[in-house]
Amino acid sequence: MNRQEVIELVRKNPVSHMATLEDGKPRVRAVHTALVDESGLTFCTGTPKPVCAQLLADPSVELSYWDREKGVPVRLRGEVEHLDDVDLKKRIVAEVFTFLQPVVEQHGYDALALFRLSGGESRV
Repeated sequence: MNRQEVIELVRKNPVSHMATLEDGKPRVRAVHTALVDESGLTFCTGTPKPVCAQLLADPSVELSYWDREKGVPVRLRGEVEHLDDVDLKKRIVAEVFTFLQPVVEQHGYDALALFRLSGGESRV
């Protein structure tokens, strides 16, 4: 599967399971991919959440996506980059995660953290 095929699969199936490390032990949780484009896969989380601290401490991740229609699993492994982009946060809240609008109104955009996986390896 090439990069474009992976991007299309993630667009159609944006929920993955993300593995990080916490105190040297694996932690897995479901994560909705906020944006998918040629720059990579962008995730949004709350700054107080443990996953934010885990990604800041060690940006290595593995993501597991499932194309239910085709019955194809895809694992992506790499390092995420922490993004400090208020305009991108505004776009995600306005277009993708509208349920976060009350959080932003109360705490501001600094309550959100963005991470992007732009490279790595895939396994089908």
